[in-house]
Amino acid sequence: MADASDSSFQKATQMAISHPKGDGASNNESLLRNQILGTHDSGELVFAMKPVLDIIEVIFFPTTTELHGNFPVSLSQVGYADQKVLYSGHQDKLLELPRIIAAISGKVFCNWFDGVVGHETTMEVLYMIKDYNWDAKLVLAVGAFAMSFGEFRLLSELHFTNPVAKADALLKQFPDELEFAGILKSKLEAFFLVAKAMLDMTESVREFYELSYNEYFTAESPEIIAATADIPSAVYWTIRSTVDCASQIMSFTGMGPDLAYLRLSDSWDLSSSAHKLEQIRSQLVEKINLFYRFIEKKKDDERLNATARVLESSHIDNSKSLKVLFQVNDDDQKVLFDCLHQKLVAIKELRGKIVSLFITDLDIVSEDYLILQQIYPEKLDDYDRVENKYEIVWFPVMDNWTKEKHRLFENIRDQMEWLSVHHPSKVAPQVIRYIRERCNFVKKPLLVVMDTEGKIVHKDATQMFCIWGNQAYPFSLSKEILLWQQSSWTITLLAEGIDQHLPTWIQEGKHICLYGGEDMEWIRSFTRTAKAVARGHGVDLEMLYAGKNRARERVVKKLINVTQREKLSKALEWRLISYFWLRMEKMCFSEPPVAMADQEEVEPEYFSPDDLVFAVPAHHCNPIFSGILKMLSVGSSSKGWAVISGGSENDTLFEADGELLLTALLEHEKWKQTAENYGFVTALEMYYHRLCNELPHCINMILPDTQIKQISCAACNKPMEKMVMYSCCSDRSSFGYD
Repeated sequence: MADASDSSFQKATQMAISHPKGDGASNNESLLRNQILGTHDSGELVFAMKPVLDIIEVIFFPTTTELHGNFPVSLSQVGYADQKVLYSGHQDKLLELPRIIAAISGKVFCNWFDGVVGHETTMEVLYMIKDYNWDAKLVLAVGAFAMSFGEFRLLSELHFTNPVAKADALLKQFPDELEFAGILKSKLEAFFLVAKAMLDMTESVREFYELSYNEYFTAESPEIIAATADIPSAVYWTIRSTVDCASQIMSFTGMGPDLAYLRLSDSWDLSSSAHKLEQIRSQLVEKINLFYRFIEKKKDDERLNATARVLESSHIDNSKSLKVLFQVNDDDQKVLFDCLHQKLVAIKELRGKIVSLFITDLDIVSEDYLILQQIYPEKLDDYDRVENKYEIVWFPVMDNWTKEKHRLFENIRDQMEWLSVHHPSKVAPQVIRYIRERCNFVKKPLLVVMDTEGKIVHKDATQMFCIWGNQAYPFSLSKEILLWQQSSWTITLLAEGIDQHLPTWIQEGKHICLYGGEDMEWIRSFTRTAKAVARGHGVDLEMLYAGKNRARERVVKKLINVTQREKLSKALEWRLISYFWLRMEKMCFSEPPVAMADQEEVEPEYFSPDDLVFAVPAHHCNPIFSGILKMLSVGSSSKGWAVISGGSENDTLFEADGELLLTALLEHEKWKQTAENYGFVTALEMYYHRLCNELPHCINMILPDTQIKQISCAACNKPMEKMVMYSCCSDRSSFGYD
């Protein structure tokens, strides 16, 4: 231990000397620093410091005994802890210490008697203890002062009442008049103040060296180097204070009646010494606190990495990962709450199942519920299906849980149908940190998926749940990529599970038109015109009203009622309209489409029939992503929008702005011949794009904050200009926009 500390100090102090603190260090300070370091040798000698410090603390601890007290100080005035120190048999641990302590005390006395100044005495004391480490130097020097101070304290407190103390005081010409008791008390209080500063400094230096041996530090650690540079100065000024205080104690004896001429400046000097020591120590304590924070951070990192290793590795089953996640040792511990049946359940209920952690804070809006509310009932209705063998666990993440937050948590939990953590405030800190740092949870809800072997296979499967529902089982990232690879931009992908009529229409080979908007006159005109034109071309067209992107609930519900009452078309209910557009946004930001959208763009190709007027630009990049963006673009229009699919489930969709599409339908005679050659939807799309090039249009697209670099216009395919929009629409609050 001694070798290690010496090696650490030598390297650290040499580096500290080579790089002094700031440009303001004076030549005198540098000279003093070098002188102090010159007194340090090997630091090989060691001893048990704690017992010595315990004894010193008993001597330095002030009592409430008056100096002219009516009773002597007895063990009844000493606390149990002090009695334990005094009678715990430390003699065998002190060994040769009394000799070196007595030698230091004698050196201070002799130098005082010879008139040697405090600095020289301090340096001589440092040379006497050159073979001890810096914390041990302090213990020895402060211990030597404690011997002198203890004798002085006993004489001051007992010479008025104890005959032996009285005789000793007479020989030392110690003032014995009661009128001087107040001066003695003031002097003792000043000594106690400095003594406390000495003891605190000694404890802090010793604490520093104990921390420097920690496994997280080396001699080259910047933290050690920075703090070690201040240690010699702290040791010097502490020993200097012991020398000054001991000199004052020796000057105090032999004064007799001259005590009245005791200089007030002496007490002031003691207070200044205490203040100086406290200033030096405060800087050291600040660095020690940084040590503790550094060590705790390292330990937190180790706990985080250990948690990550468990959660990101495969095991025999998911039991080990679940125990780490919910901080339990036994599978039978009931740490989960079944929200549907209002009962506690054990984590063994999750064994062998896919587990999806629904991670949120307590500020949950209806959008967050909407996804799970749409797909979870299907799981409950047919649990025996393989794709339904998973569980959702609500995992709220919050800082500083209070009673009010816990009550809010319980209120939200009771509205759910899945499982929940029973006591979220007791979740291990490293698990919370894993969720925040490794799963990137900030505010947006996540669905983190763990497979049956306890491995995290998707750190946010929200898009998967929203787009494919239970068909995305087992909800891994590889499954998501596979689903996208198998998908195409068709009505099946666009409206999967949205309406019960869609599968029948697709099976029957009908043309399908989804449309929406908030302009009732356009809706009437469009639906009637579209049906009439379709009939004229012998097309069986089904229409379904689907509102608009970021719709106003009150307005859309009114439009739904009018559409159904006037039998214009079928209509989705408000909840499904909300889910339809939420699903579109989730599709837009699902990782595989975004990755494909960032691919290098290709030159636009054109489908060119005989009539070159009808040139249709192909989708740039990935057709799915391009189609999603066009849907979100035209779907943001209040006037109207539509998307049309041909009579096959594999037909690519045609997205259009409502006003331009209505114009194209009204002018159907102009593309009637083209429809006979290329089909109804293709001919309509070609003529629509011709209008886009000929007629002015204004198409806007509203998206949440996005990293998508560039979006093309759904009508003319030109790059759209990016602008910033701030929105506050209380009529959309139930959809989760704030």
